[in-house]
Amino acid sequence: MANDKVSSVAESMLHVQSFAELDALALKLSQGATLPTDPLPKSLAEMTYDQHRMIRFRPEFSIWRNAQRPYWLQTFHRGFVHKDQVQLYLLESPGLLEQTGRDAKDTGAVKVKQVEFDKAHFKYEGDVKAGDLPADLGYAGVRFIGYFPGNPQYSEIASFVGASYFRAHSEKTVWGSSARGLAVNCGLPKAEEFPVFRAFYVKEPQAGDLSLTFLALMDSDSVAGAYQFVMTPGKVSTTFDIIARLHFRKVPEKLGIAPLTSMWMWGDALPGPKGDHRPEVHDSDGLLIKGADGQWSWRGFYRQNYPSLVRYPMDKLAGFGVIQRDRDPAHYLDDEANYALRPSLWIEPAVPWERGAIELLELPAEHEGIDNVAAWWVPDQKPEVGVPIELKYKVSFFSGDPAEHLAAKVTALDLQRVDPKKFVFKLDFTGAALAKTDIAKTDVELVSIRCAITSRSLERVGDEQWVLKLEVEPTGEGPLELMARLVESGQPISERWSYLCPLQAPPVVLPPWRVQQTQEETPR
Repeated sequence: MANDKVSSVAESMLHVQSFAELDALALKLSQGATLPTDPLPKSLAEMTYDQHRMIRFRPEFSIWRNAQRPYWLQTFHRGFVHKDQVQLYLLESPGLLEQTGRDAKDTGAVKVKQVEFDKAHFKYEGDVKAGDLPADLGYAGVRFIGYFPGNPQYSEIASFVGASYFRAHSEKTVWGSSARGLAVNCGLPKAEEFPVFRAFYVKEPQAGDLSLTFLALMDSDSVAGAYQFVMTPGKVSTTFDIIARLHFRKVPEKLGIAPLTSMWMWGDALPGPKGDHRPEVHDSDGLLIKGADGQWSWRGFYRQNYPSLVRYPMDKLAGFGVIQRDRDPAHYLDDEANYALRPSLWIEPAVPWERGAIELLELPAEHEGIDNVAAWWVPDQKPEVGVPIELKYKVSFFSGDPAEHLAAKVTALDLQRVDPKKFVFKLDFTGAALAKTDIAKTDVELVSIRCAITSRSLERVGDEQWVLKLEVEPTGEGPLELMARLVESGQPISERWSYLCPLQAPPVVLPPWRVQQTQEETPR
């Protein structure tokens, strides 16, 4: 019976040609068991990251590459941590099908064609041999290749691989932080549930198309869902307009909407380890939140000694994101990682989300290859079985801050630990509004938690730059927390800065591979 249901779902997957039909499939799927994944051969399941990198897609087999289309598709091979089995379907116009699979259904205006796994599409340069792998292995994800406006060269624009993770960049940025479709039971003292995009349906692009539309089927123990993405690459910003409907098999303890994942190792208030010349190492500087009232909040990242989860309750949320604010290459000194070019990620609901909280999770991490920062929106109202949740929002990948953020910003932070009982913070506020403001008539709203502010001063150091200096004494055993905002005549002229600072700086050490790399880079 179970096999009959799986076969029925598999047959239904081959008939999806619209978001409405994918939503109906997600509803049907939510009323039964999760989709099965064929287990990986031992050679793939136990391989290392470097071994997995030795399996490479052959670009000459890119879908639509030879059809003069503005977008191509490539696939990721399963292995290493990528154990989920992902299916790929093409929604193509009649008469324009390519020989990319065996099965196709002619449903009228659109033909749905499954892209079968083909070992010939990959180079196996390591120990794994193509002949040892099953013919129906399936894929781990999909990569999108296309044009940036005005640029005749094809570029890798976005990739979807691993659970519901996806990354993208604009022409002016490089790979960096990731977005996710959904987070379930995140930031709890229990194992997190990771929903998976199990199938993609990509609409055939036509010559001149600036955007690419594709669908994704999500599945996990708690939820099945239908997603529609409209991807629009850009010089400054690459965007994804998303519509989703979620159907629940059971009620999760916590639901994280539009989750973002990033990395912060050191910078500003936390110096790097001895032996590493780089002043800062991070994908993002901090978390930015915009309320529906137009007020902005900024939380600078810091790597705690322990898992730290902070909640920011909101009546109405207009947007949030992980922002790489510092764009000066001299602050990173890393031409290989290009941290100065990493994109900011911004979530913008089509209509403000009401009654919930932004949660920020900061984790210890051994090295910069580990994402240790995450943020998501948690609605106060829990989902219900049989009642779908509808979402409509935009995810943007771009450089710096959102263009609409015109309030003064905290652009730098210096922390001096004078002794265990005295901390000195210096905050640089920067913005055009400061040039027109009388500093003598400006108030500083301050909030201190587990600490006392013993001295404060505000100084103008440039036409558009002020420095706020705070001397602080810890009063509790836990980390001290500070908040500050500039106000003129009762109206905020800056974002609200907040910071969680441990009493002792966390240890920062180089992993063995970085020690060796640093030794090789040192002139003799």
